[in-house]
Amino acid sequence: MNDRLPDWSDVLATALVGTQRRTPPPGVDPHGDPAEALLDTAGALTLYRRAGFAPRRGLTVPAAAPDDADRPLVPWVAAARAADLLSVDAVGYGAANAVPVRDADGRLELLAEWLAAVQGRRVPGELLPALLETGRKHRALRPLIAEAGGPRAAWLAAQRPEWGFLGATTGSDAPPDDPAVWELGAIGRRVGYLAALRRRDPARARELLVAAWPAETPDDRAALLGALATGLSADDQALLETGLDDRRKEVRVAAVELLALLPDSDYARRMTERSAACVRVQGGRVLINPPAACDKGMRRDGIAPRPPAGVGERAWWLEELLTRTPLRVWGEPDEFLRLPVTDEWAAVLRRGLARAAAGQRDPRWATALTGQLTEEVAAGGRPDDRLLLEALYDALPSDALSAIAVEVLRRGLAGAAAVGVEHVLELCPRPWPPALVEAVFGALDDLGGRRSAGWRLAGLCELAALRLPADTAARAVALARGLSSDDPMSSIVGRFADTLRFRHDMLKELA
Repeated sequence: MNDRLPDWSDVLATALVGTQRRTPPPGVDPHGDPAEALLDTAGALTLYRRAGFAPRRGLTVPAAAPDDADRPLVPWVAAARAADLLSVDAVGYGAANAVPVRDADGRLELLAEWLAAVQGRRVPGELLPALLETGRKHRALRPLIAEAGGPRAAWLAAQRPEWGFLGATTGSDAPPDDPAVWELGAIGRRVGYLAALRRRDPARARELLVAAWPAETPDDRAALLGALATGLSADDQALLETGLDDRRKEVRVAAVELLALLPDSDYARRMTERSAACVRVQGGRVLINPPAACDKGMRRDGIAPRPPAGVGERAWWLEELLTRTPLRVWGEPDEFLRLPVTDEWAAVLRRGLARAAAGQRDPRWATALTGQLTEEVAAGGRPDDRLLLEALYDALPSDALSAIAVEVLRRGLAGAAAVGVEHVLELCPRPWPPALVEAVFGALDDLGGRRSAGWRLAGLCELAALRLPADTAARAVALARGLSSDDPMSSIVGRFADTLRFRHDMLKELA
């Protein structure tokens, strides 16, 4: 075919009278079979007409995709299952497999498990566009998609800018190393640029922020200050102290949160002096004398002068001081927490130390305080005690998390719901240890506990179905079959069993 396509009317006229009776119109290749050339031309014209675009010339054709033949293709049935998880057209793979989870998060977790199990095999090319689109929306899956997609996924990603996350640095979303991003970019890109620069050169990033600080809007100052969390050091405290005097509350809060993570800063020294004046160990006891007032210096350092409803002023100021004091001031957690405290102030002391342990991500103090706070939450406590307990869970090591989950589940589902065991289980890394597996099934075997826990059972079942070892599927199926059809819990436990069986079959296909 020549460079110029003929008019549609010429093609139509030639088709009507025949190529033997009419000279092919301009643009039709005169060599070869005239009828075949005419049909090719008609097909090309039809495509352009339907697309609504004229043909474009001079485009650079990309290099061919790499072969990737050294990696074996995943089995046909495994590809079909991945197609269902991606919600793409499964034509060519046969009947669709039902995905038992109810929400998108569960589907994504199953997809992540499938991608991790691929292990050096090749994903069919038909699935790569859907995988890349999923990676564009869900950052956590990007390293797995890059590994499973291999060089062909990287080649395909290079053809579309929105798939650029699969570049040379796998899983990296660092903005371009272009100073124009810092000078002219939107605030989100500027924060990303500053955080990326902090990873490479913390001092240079701090210099940029110091120079720009006076001209930044209050909202932008708060966002940019948060980028200092990357590579935070004592060298940053001068800028953070400046943030304490900002008129905007969000800037002051961001500065306080970062200063509290610097145990050797002037801020930590001021907090230590205040706390030491209020809490001291004498004669084997902890003596407490809360602040009598919230002075100007305390307010500058982030102490909120007005307490929440139902909390006394002095108790609140003491709790706020303890929250911002480095935990090393109190020595070893087990030794300090064994000391007797006046009942009036014991709960305030524990809450302040617990907030400090959560904020400073101290696993030793978090472990020592979790048991006491768990008892208080189970007994009622303050409305926000459960949120504080969940914040403590985030600071615990994995073995402590598993031990807490086992202990709570052994008490029954009703008590487990009260202390937020679902959050603990979410944090427990895979594979779950045998003791935790037994505790989960023990709680599900407790018929009375299932009924008293009510709607909480659904959250536990959905999480356990995705995190229990897949080889427990037969045990889950037996549990579901043992429930009568009129049991209100049967549908929840049935879905739990179906999900485990789905995972078992999925991994078996890739074994």
